[in-house]
Amino acid sequence: MAIMFVRAQVISRGAGRSIVSAAAYRHRARMMDEQAGTSFSYRGGASELMHEELALPEQIPAWLHQAIGGQSVAKASEALWNAVDAFEKRVDAQLARELIIALPEELTRAENIALVRDFVRDNLTSNGMIADWVYHDKDGNPHIHLMMTLRPLTEQGFGPKHMTLVGEDGAPLRVVRPGQPNGKIIYERWAGDKETLKAWKIAWAETANRHLALAGHEIRLDGRSYAEQGF
Repeated sequence: MAIMFVRAQVISRGAGRSIVSAAAYRHRARMMDEQAGTSFSYRGGASELMHEELALPEQIPAWLHQAIGGQSVAKASEALWNAVDAFEKRVDAQLARELIIALPEELTRAENIALVRDFVRDNLTSNGMIADWVYHDKDGNPHIHLMMTLRPLTEQGFGPKHMTLVGEDGAPLRVVRPGQPNGKIIYERWAGDKETLKAWKIAWAETANRHLALAGHEIRLDGRSYAEQGF
């Protein structure tokens, strides 16, 4: 029985990476990095690109709607990641998280697209994230690259990466320590942490198994064992 594969990574400036170059490579397109004044072209691998989507939350601010409205998927991706790049000021800024996921070979292209759409809707865009994903198939190796934003959208641009945890009374939760009588406010990452990644891996396994079953195929692994094996 084949095993599905999921790998996560962060695309950051600190590693010397350009988020626009990363997007251009995944979309097999030509894009301009506006901050660097450099263009990148990866059109040579266009035959490997099976599908591309920029999945959005239900509500998006006017500035983003204006930036991507009426554009092709690749051009909308270019506009999004240039906006992210312009917003982040730190030289070591984390720009996006990416999931690289092997798709079930038993499913057709249309069935795999439906699978990814369900996973993205239920786990990412429903939580306010933008999911920029592409479906590649090279030499019978179907997989997706899914890049997601690390900050919430706001009317002015993007919000903070860390959010204050609040109690039932609406007040910030605090940890009281010696020398800190008022306590230290507890924050969480808006885009999630290691536990979130584990939950996504379980959710992917469950969603993939559901789609395999709907298509009349044997399921692969239950979500718990899938996550525990470290994929």
